[in-house]
Amino acid sequence: MRAIWAGVAATLVALLLATTAWAQNGLERFEKELKPQFEFKTFTYANAAPLGTAGFVLNDVVAVIPANAATGDKESTVKIQKVTVDALDFDRLKKDAKDNDAPRFAKFKLEGMTGDDEMFTALQPYGVPNVPLDIALDYTLDPATRVLDVKTLEINMRGQAKLALSLAVDGVSDMAGAKDDARLRTAGLTVDDTGLLAKLLPAWAKEEGVQPEELVQTALTGLAAFAAQQGADTLKQLDAVASFITDWKAPKGPLVLGLKPAKGAGLSDLDKVAMPDAITTEFGFTATYPGTKAGAAKAGAK
Repeated sequence: MRAIWAGVAATLVALLLATTAWAQNGLERFEKELKPQFEFKTFTYANAAPLGTAGFVLNDVVAVIPANAATGDKESTVKIQKVTVDALDFDRLKKDAKDNDAPRFAKFKLEGMTGDDEMFTALQPYGVPNVPLDIALDYTLDPATRVLDVKTLEINMRGQAKLALSLAVDGVSDMAGAKDDARLRTAGLTVDDTGLLAKLLPAWAKEEGVQPEELVQTALTGLAAFAAQQGADTLKQLDAVASFITDWKAPKGPLVLGLKPAKGAGLSDLDKVAMPDAITTEFGFTATYPGTKAGAAKAGAK
């Protein structure tokens, strides 16, 4: 009887501990499990609030990074107006988690991120201001089905450009085997340029000692050589790409690219790209652009 009661007591204690851990909200878990791991000199925020059991919101975040080789051996400061975490795999971000056990899910947004180190100021010499960045990530990794689903990875340079990537990859259960086993199921990329290329291209051309139009023509000539071997459907997609490149000074809207391989695609399939129409028939390549002009892909040949 004593053994039975001891077993019951042990079970109750285990349930109590499990319930206590489960009852912690996302902010409490962040401050207890993750924040102590940060290797910042200081990490502060004006206020914070929980967002369910796995999320939280931080406002006016300031992180001071100690001097190291990556920061040019001097301290740097990163500021973020708002951090919103809807879901985060705390278990796989703990200090004792295995190196190959990548977080199985994450959904967060960083709004108004600025900094004073080289990563944030690298484009200033090219006439691009140090504008705030907005970054959003929403993905799941299912080890059982070995599927990585990136619903969105978005980077917004306010007033300059926005990039949005989505993809689904089969054969991924951890980071170790991803390179050899991964096969792309779908992918999408949206490039919404609102002034970035108009600043970068002239600066790059000046460094090369040429006119920006020469760089554009080089790209269009290469695209035209590839287009010469393609059929009507493939040319339609390439026309969108060529038109976007031609409009580099003032794009007429976003360029939207897509891939949907018929049987999935891995690194070993890249050699098929050189085959006529393979990018559409084998890889399911699509491209749309509001300013598309028919025949633009071949027009670059001069």
